[in-house]
Amino acid sequence: MFFVVVVGPAGSGKSHLVDALGDWLEFNELDVARVNLDPAAEWLPYEPDVDVRDYIDARSIMEKHMLGPNGALVASVDMLMNYVDKIRSEVEATKANYVLIDTPGQMELFAFRDTGPYVVREIIAGERAAALFIFDAVFASNPRSLASSLFLALSTRLRLGLPQVNAVSKADLLKPEQMEEIQEQVNSPENLYNALVAGGLDPLMAEAAAKSLEALAPEGSTAPAALRFVSALSGYGLDDVYAALQQVLAGGEDFYTEEPSPRL
Repeated sequence: MFFVVVVGPAGSGKSHLVDALGDWLEFNELDVARVNLDPAAEWLPYEPDVDVRDYIDARSIMEKHMLGPNGALVASVDMLMNYVDKIRSEVEATKANYVLIDTPGQMELFAFRDTGPYVVREIIAGERAAALFIFDAVFASNPRSLASSLFLALSTRLRLGLPQVNAVSKADLLKPEQMEEIQEQVNSPENLYNALVAGGLDPLMAEAAAKSLEALAPEGSTAPAALRFVSALSGYGLDDVYAALQQVLAGGEDFYTEEPSPRL
């Protein structure tokens, strides 16, 4: 089994990407298991093969313990530890080639607490795995938001301890020149610095941000360089995301694309 842990800020389109990527993999004759790890999800665009809500429901916990939404989600994620063996058994029973793990919307309550990374490690149980961190296209179009998202992606990589592929979701909202501009800022500290200063950020802070990202992601690293662009709506870039994941998970012998897929 190859595990793909989909993470990203709330509203970035994690569940829709799990749905679209799963459909793309199945279209290419690969077996897929979709795992929902969000106990607060009220609706999903896909039918999960393994669903944490069968064991824990955040709304019920909120009502029972008189907690707010975030407190209920924290409690729910903590309770996941009691069911992680059952979830792992369900995953194994699918015998899927790829296991797509859809993580909670409020990622800071999942990735940055000890319970979240622990649950992920226990479900993966030593199998080959990668994180797929997604940025929202609208956020990525703003240099300040892009820099913040890059730091968040790096922090998530540190927390989960998995090799990571970074992708900009909702690429159908971007023009080709916008994609090129975002990629240039990600791959060049100088370009990122210039964009931050042009956007009104204090030059000293802009310099510190650009240098920090360069130091944290040296040449050859998969984070934050080599952003992929993907759209769950149009299917644009799904093959590129798969190729990047395959390079991490299996050395790329299954599938690889030299050039980005054409814009739909």
